[in-house]
Amino acid sequence: MFAGFLAGCATLYVPPSRPSLLPLAVFAAIWAVGLIDDVRPLLPLFRFVVQIACGAALWIADWRLQWFESPVLDLLCTSLFVAFLINAMNLLDGMDGLAASTAAIVCVGFLIISAGQSSALEFTIAASLFGACIGMLRVNAPPAKMFMGDSGSTLIGIVLAFLALNWVRSETDSRSIFVPLVFLSLPLADAVLAILRRARSRQRLFSGDRRHFYDILLQRGWSVESVLRFSVCVTASLIFAGWLCARGITGAWSTGLVVASALAIGAYLLDSLQPDLTTVQAGPREQSLESVVD
Repeated sequence: MFAGFLAGCATLYVPPSRPSLLPLAVFAAIWAVGLIDDVRPLLPLFRFVVQIACGAALWIADWRLQWFESPVLDLLCTSLFVAFLINAMNLLDGMDGLAASTAAIVCVGFLIISAGQSSALEFTIAASLFGACIGMLRVNAPPAKMFMGDSGSTLIGIVLAFLALNWVRSETDSRSIFVPLVFLSLPLADAVLAILRRARSRQRLFSGDRRHFYDILLQRGWSVESVLRFSVCVTASLIFAGWLCARGITGAWSTGLVVASALAIGAYLLDSLQPDLTTVQAGPREQSLESVVD
């Protein structure tokens, strides 16, 4: 996945173009830590520190959330946003093809909203990640023959976090973060619910459970293919909502309210906050969440 992604990004560095190499260095650091963790588990604190450091590096290079006038607060929020999204994509990688297909559709959203911009950075990186995800789906779609592991899911997370920050950087509107947040609502909501669920039941956040939305649907008799199609349709709907917001057809707050309400209703219908009484040991998809609380 990383080799294919880099091959796509190589076009950015054809002379006389000279964009910053820092994003690629950040992507490589997160991917390398994930790869090492796939082979030999690393300390959760170390992974979290690397994720925070990568978020801080992006902030220093002017890829920021721009939520606060205080540099310290904005640095903290930007770094936590990057780390949280990395872990959210890791948690989503719990079913054949789910993380790759979701990321591919989100990339399409970024390609659409960046098509009219003069800078080729976001378009090229989004297209490169899209290609890597589509290539992965050839062996990861159900029934999966190969799995992306933490190296793949965390690579997706850091690239999507960068795309979100780059969109904020290219826009002057302080509410511009709403568009990528809408795009990424499915993995972000699933991760938030996992934290709330485990906190509510006073379980360790990294203990692992089978109460993610895709687990619940599978437990209710859905096939893996049906859950995957459902997730793809939901993500595509979110991309459309984000596009409407980006074009100014709908307001940022109204779009956010509708999306949040729809996700809240879905969580209620799935009873997503109900704790899993048969808590399992943390697997690969759960391990990165340890970094949030360890």
